[in-house]
Amino acid sequence: MSEERREEEAMPFLKDSGRWFVWDPCGIVCAVFTYLLIVYGEFVVLAILAPPFPSLWTAISVMIFTSFATLAVVSHLRAMFTDPGIVPHESVSEQEVIERRQKGEEIRYCKKCRSIKPDRAHHCSTCERCIQRMDHHCPWVNNCVGENNQKFFVLFTLYIMLMSVYGLGMVAWFFFQCVQQDFDGCDWLLPGPLVFILTLFGVFEGFLFSLFTCIMFCTQVHAIATDETGIESLKKESREKRKWVDSFTDIFGGPPGVRWLSPLTPQPHPTFRRHRLLVEV
Repeated sequence: MSEERREEEAMPFLKDSGRWFVWDPCGIVCAVFTYLLIVYGEFVVLAILAPPFPSLWTAISVMIFTSFATLAVVSHLRAMFTDPGIVPHESVSEQEVIERRQKGEEIRYCKKCRSIKPDRAHHCSTCERCIQRMDHHCPWVNNCVGENNQKFFVLFTLYIMLMSVYGLGMVAWFFFQCVQQDFDGCDWLLPGPLVFILTLFGVFEGFLFSLFTCIMFCTQVHAIATDETGIESLKKESREKRKWVDSFTDIFGGPPGVRWLSPLTPQPHPTFRRHRLLVEV
Protein backbone atom coordinates (compact mmCIF):
# COMPACT_ATOMS: atom_id res chain seq x y z
CA MET A 1 0.00 0.00 0.00
CA SER A 2 1.42 3.41 -0.96
CA GLU A 3 2.20 6.06 1.63
CA GLU A 4 -0.34 8.42 0.02
CA ARG A 5 -3.03 5.74 0.27
CA ARG A 6 -2.24 5.15 3.95
CA GLU A 7 -2.52 8.87 4.66
CA GLU A 8 -5.93 9.05 2.97
CA GLU A 9 -7.24 6.14 5.04
CA ALA A 10 -5.91 7.79 8.22
CA MET A 11 -7.78 11.03 7.59
CA PRO A 12 -10.28 11.70 10.38
CA PHE A 13 -13.31 12.03 8.12
CA LEU A 14 -15.65 9.69 6.26
CA LYS A 15 -14.22 9.85 2.76
CA ASP A 16 -17.12 8.18 0.95
CA SER A 17 -19.86 10.40 2.40
CA GLY A 18 -17.77 13.55 2.46
CA ARG A 19 -18.70 14.16 6.11
CA TRP A 20 -16.06 15.20 8.59
CA PHE A 21 -15.75 13.20 11.80
CA VAL A 22 -12.82 12.88 14.19
CA TRP A 23 -12.30 9.34 15.48
CA ASP A 24 -11.08 10.37 18.92
CA PRO A 25 -12.30 8.14 21.80
CA CYS A 26 -12.06 10.95 24.37
CA GLY A 27 -13.99 13.33 22.12
CA ILE A 28 -16.69 10.76 21.33
CA VAL A 29 -17.20 10.02 25.05
CA CYS A 30 -17.42 13.74 25.83
CA ALA A 31 -19.94 14.28 23.02
CA VAL A 32 -22.13 11.38 24.18
CA PHE A 33 -21.91 12.61 27.77
CA THR A 34 -23.04 16.06 26.61
CA TYR A 35 -26.13 14.58 24.96
CA LEU A 36 -26.92 12.55 28.08
CA LEU A 37 -26.79 15.68 30.23
CA ILE A 38 -29.14 17.48 27.84
CA VAL A 39 -31.53 14.53 27.91
CA TYR A 40 -31.38 14.52 31.71
CA GLY A 41 -32.31 18.19 31.76
CA GLU A 42 -35.33 17.44 29.58
CA PHE A 43 -36.29 14.58 31.90
CA VAL A 44 -36.23 16.84 34.97
CA VAL A 45 -38.40 19.42 33.23
CA LEU A 46 -40.91 16.97 31.75
CA ALA A 47 -41.14 14.46 34.61
CA ILE A 48 -40.64 16.62 37.71
CA LEU A 49 -41.08 20.36 37.18
CA ALA A 50 -44.00 20.51 34.75
CA PRO A 51 -46.57 17.80 35.77
CA PRO A 52 -47.57 19.18 39.23
CA PHE A 53 -48.60 22.58 37.82
CA PRO A 54 -50.43 22.15 34.48
CA SER A 55 -51.10 25.56 32.96
CA LEU A 56 -50.51 27.62 29.84
CA TRP A 57 -47.44 29.17 31.45
CA THR A 58 -46.03 25.71 32.19
CA ALA A 59 -46.60 24.61 28.58
CA ILE A 60 -44.89 27.74 27.26
CA SER A 61 -41.96 27.27 29.65
CA VAL A 62 -41.50 23.66 28.55
CA MET A 63 -41.60 24.73 24.89
CA ILE A 64 -38.97 27.43 25.47
CA PHE A 65 -36.67 25.07 27.38
CA THR A 66 -37.06 22.35 24.74
CA SER A 67 -36.40 24.88 21.97
CA PHE A 68 -33.11 25.89 23.59
CA ALA A 69 -32.19 22.21 24.03
CA THR A 70 -33.01 21.41 20.40
CA LEU A 71 -31.02 24.37 19.08
CA ALA A 72 -28.10 23.34 21.32
CA VAL A 73 -28.13 19.77 19.97
CA VAL A 74 -28.33 20.94 16.34
CA SER A 75 -25.51 23.43 16.92
CA HIS A 76 -23.42 20.71 18.54
CA LEU A 77 -23.98 18.34 15.62
CA ARG A 78 -23.05 21.04 13.12
CA ALA A 79 -19.92 21.92 15.10
CA MET A 80 -18.93 18.25 15.32
CA PHE A 81 -19.64 17.16 11.73
CA THR A 82 -18.57 20.33 9.91
CA ASP A 83 -15.12 20.46 8.36
CA PRO A 84 -13.50 23.14 10.56
CA GLY A 85 -11.31 24.36 7.69
CA ILE A 86 -8.89 21.61 6.80
CA VAL A 87 -5.93 22.55 4.63
CA PRO A 88 -5.66 20.07 1.73
CA HIS A 89 -2.50 18.01 1.52
CA GLU A 90 -0.34 19.40 -1.26
CA SER A 91 2.81 17.34 -1.68
CA VAL A 92 5.72 19.77 -1.41
CA SER A 93 9.23 18.74 -0.39
CA GLU A 94 11.20 20.66 2.20
CA GLN A 95 13.90 21.26 -0.40
CA GLU A 96 11.39 22.97 -2.68
CA VAL A 97 10.23 25.12 0.22
CA ILE A 98 13.84 26.10 1.00
CA GLU A 99 14.44 27.04 -2.64
CA ARG A 100 11.30 29.16 -2.79
CA ARG A 101 12.21 30.88 0.48
CA GLN A 102 15.65 31.66 -0.91
CA LYS A 103 13.90 33.41 -3.78
CA GLY A 104 12.18 35.69 -1.29
CA GLU A 105 8.81 33.93 -0.95
CA GLU A 106 7.24 33.89 2.50
CA ILE A 107 6.05 30.30 2.94
CA ARG A 108 4.63 28.58 5.99
CA TYR A 109 5.35 24.85 5.88
CA CYS A 110 3.98 22.06 8.08
CA LYS A 111 6.49 19.25 8.54
CA LYS A 112 3.83 16.90 9.92
CA CYS A 113 1.53 17.35 6.93
CA ARG A 114 4.49 17.88 4.58
CA SER A 115 2.49 20.63 2.96
CA ILE A 116 2.40 24.40 2.59
CA LYS A 117 -0.16 25.96 4.89
CA PRO A 118 -1.81 29.34 4.47
CA ASP A 119 -1.66 32.22 6.91
CA ARG A 120 -3.44 31.60 10.25
CA ALA A 121 -3.47 27.81 9.78
CA HIS A 122 -2.16 25.58 12.57
CA HIS A 123 -1.64 21.85 12.90
CA CYS A 124 -3.94 19.86 15.20
CA SER A 125 -2.39 16.67 16.56
CA THR A 126 -5.83 15.17 17.29
CA CYS A 127 -7.34 15.87 13.86
CA GLU A 128 -3.95 15.16 12.25
CA ARG A 129 -4.47 18.03 9.83
CA CYS A 130 -3.71 21.72 9.53
CA ILE A 131 -6.82 23.78 10.28
CA GLN A 132 -7.44 27.21 8.81
CA ARG A 133 -7.85 29.86 11.56
CA MET A 134 -7.82 27.17 14.24
CA ASP A 135 -8.93 28.45 17.66
CA HIS A 136 -8.58 25.25 19.70
CA HIS A 137 -9.50 21.57 19.69
CA CYS A 138 -12.59 21.01 21.85
CA PRO A 139 -13.28 17.47 23.10
CA TRP A 140 -16.86 18.43 24.00
CA VAL A 141 -17.70 18.83 20.30
CA ASN A 142 -15.09 16.24 19.27
CA ASN A 143 -13.63 18.61 16.70
CA CYS A 144 -11.39 21.56 16.14
CA VAL A 145 -12.96 24.98 16.28
CA GLY A 146 -11.91 26.69 13.06
CA GLU A 147 -13.16 29.17 10.50
CA ASN A 148 -15.92 26.90 9.14
CA ASN A 149 -17.54 25.79 12.38
CA GLN A 150 -16.75 28.50 14.93
CA LYS A 151 -20.24 29.93 14.45
CA PHE A 152 -21.82 26.60 15.39
CA PHE A 153 -19.58 26.29 18.44
CA VAL A 154 -20.55 29.80 19.58
CA LEU A 155 -24.24 28.97 19.09
CA PHE A 156 -23.80 25.71 21.02
CA THR A 157 -22.36 27.53 24.03
CA LEU A 158 -25.05 30.21 23.74
CA TYR A 159 -28.01 27.82 23.68
CA ILE A 160 -26.61 25.59 26.42
CA MET A 161 -26.14 28.68 28.56
CA LEU A 162 -29.70 29.88 27.87
CA MET A 163 -31.12 26.41 28.47
CA SER A 164 -29.27 26.10 31.79
CA VAL A 165 -30.23 29.55 33.06
CA TYR A 166 -33.86 29.07 32.02
CA GLY A 167 -33.89 25.63 33.64
CA LEU A 168 -32.61 27.09 36.91
CA GLY A 169 -35.40 29.64 36.71
CA MET A 170 -37.95 26.84 36.26
CA VAL A 171 -36.55 25.03 39.30
CA ALA A 172 -36.85 28.21 41.39
CA TRP A 173 -40.45 28.64 40.20
CA PHE A 174 -41.16 24.97 41.00
CA PHE A 175 -39.95 25.26 44.60
CA PHE A 176 -41.78 28.55 45.05
CA GLN A 177 -45.04 26.92 43.99
CA CYS A 178 -44.34 23.90 46.20
CA VAL A 179 -43.73 26.10 49.26
CA GLN A 180 -46.98 27.91 48.56
CA GLN A 181 -48.80 24.54 48.62
CA ASP A 182 -46.81 23.03 51.53
CA PHE A 183 -45.30 20.62 48.97
CA ASP A 184 -48.69 19.03 48.43
CA GLY A 185 -48.74 17.38 44.99
CA CYS A 186 -45.12 18.18 44.14
CA ASP A 187 -44.37 14.45 44.05
CA TRP A 188 -46.98 13.97 41.35
CA LEU A 189 -45.03 11.41 39.33
CA LEU A 190 -42.13 10.34 41.54
CA PRO A 191 -41.63 9.86 45.31
CA GLY A 192 -40.80 13.03 47.24
CA PRO A 193 -37.20 12.11 48.24
CA LEU A 194 -36.38 11.08 44.68
CA VAL A 195 -37.85 14.32 43.35
CA PHE A 196 -35.58 16.27 45.70
CA ILE A 197 -32.44 14.31 44.76
CA LEU A 198 -33.05 14.47 41.01
CA THR A 199 -33.91 18.16 41.14
CA LEU A 200 -30.85 18.92 43.25
CA PHE A 201 -28.64 17.15 40.70
CA GLY A 202 -30.38 19.13 37.95
CA VAL A 203 -29.58 22.38 39.78
CA PHE A 204 -25.95 21.31 40.10
CA GLU A 205 -25.82 20.44 36.39
CA GLY A 206 -27.51 23.69 35.38
CA PHE A 207 -25.16 25.79 37.48
CA LEU A 208 -22.00 24.14 36.12
CA PHE A 209 -23.29 24.16 32.53
CA SER A 210 -24.31 27.82 32.67
CA LEU A 211 -21.00 28.89 34.23
CA PHE A 212 -18.81 26.87 31.86
CA THR A 213 -20.66 27.81 28.68
CA CYS A 214 -20.89 31.47 29.72
CA ILE A 215 -17.09 31.58 30.03
CA MET A 216 -16.63 29.81 26.68
CA PHE A 217 -19.21 32.01 24.96
CA CYS A 218 -17.58 35.22 26.21
CA THR A 219 -14.13 33.90 25.26
CA GLN A 220 -15.26 33.09 21.73
CA VAL A 221 -17.06 36.41 21.25
CA HIS A 222 -13.94 38.23 22.43
CA ALA A 223 -11.77 36.18 20.06
CA ILE A 224 -14.00 37.03 17.10
CA ALA A 225 -14.27 40.71 18.07
CA THR A 226 -10.49 41.05 18.35
CA ASP A 227 -9.89 38.85 15.29
CA GLU A 228 -7.46 36.71 17.26
CA THR A 229 -7.79 32.96 17.77
CA GLY A 230 -6.90 31.18 20.97
CA ILE A 231 -3.70 29.77 19.48
CA GLU A 232 -2.66 33.15 18.08
CA SER A 233 -3.19 34.67 21.52
CA LEU A 234 -1.09 32.00 23.24
CA LYS A 235 1.70 32.29 20.68
CA LYS A 236 1.43 36.10 20.70
CA GLU A 237 1.38 36.19 16.91
CA SER A 238 1.21 39.72 15.56
CA ARG A 239 -0.51 40.68 12.31
CA GLU A 240 -2.90 43.21 10.87
CA LYS A 241 -6.38 42.70 12.31
CA ARG A 242 -9.76 43.35 10.78
CA LYS A 243 -12.55 45.46 12.20
CA TRP A 244 -14.79 43.57 14.61
CA VAL A 245 -17.78 43.96 12.27
CA ASP A 246 -15.89 42.35 9.40
CA SER A 247 -14.71 39.53 11.67
CA PHE A 248 -18.24 38.73 12.89
CA THR A 249 -19.62 38.96 9.36
CA ASP A 250 -17.01 36.48 8.14
CA ILE A 251 -17.54 33.99 10.98
CA PHE A 252 -21.35 34.13 10.95
CA GLY A 253 -21.63 34.08 7.15
CA GLY A 254 -23.23 37.44 6.41
CA PRO A 255 -24.40 40.77 7.80
CA PRO A 256 -26.16 40.93 11.20
CA GLY A 257 -29.57 39.28 11.19
CA VAL A 258 -31.66 36.38 12.43
CA ARG A 259 -29.49 34.01 10.38
CA TRP A 260 -26.71 34.56 12.90
CA LEU A 261 -28.79 32.67 15.48
CA SER A 262 -29.58 29.72 13.20
CA PRO A 263 -27.38 26.60 13.26
CA LEU A 264 -28.94 25.44 9.98
CA THR A 265 -27.41 28.04 7.67
CA PRO A 266 -24.42 27.06 5.50
CA GLN A 267 -21.12 28.77 6.09
CA PRO A 268 -18.90 28.58 3.01
CA HIS A 269 -15.31 29.81 3.13
CA PRO A 270 -12.82 29.95 0.22
CA THR A 271 -10.18 28.06 2.19
CA PHE A 272 -9.31 25.58 -0.53
CA ARG A 273 -9.21 28.21 -3.27
CA ARG A 274 -6.85 30.45 -1.29
CA HIS A 275 -4.63 27.54 -0.40
CA ARG A 276 -4.34 26.25 -3.97
CA LEU A 277 -3.48 29.73 -5.23
CA LEU A 278 -0.70 29.85 -2.64
CA VAL A 279 0.70 26.48 -3.69
CA GLU A 280 0.48 27.10 -7.41
CA VAL A 281 2.39 30.40 -7.29
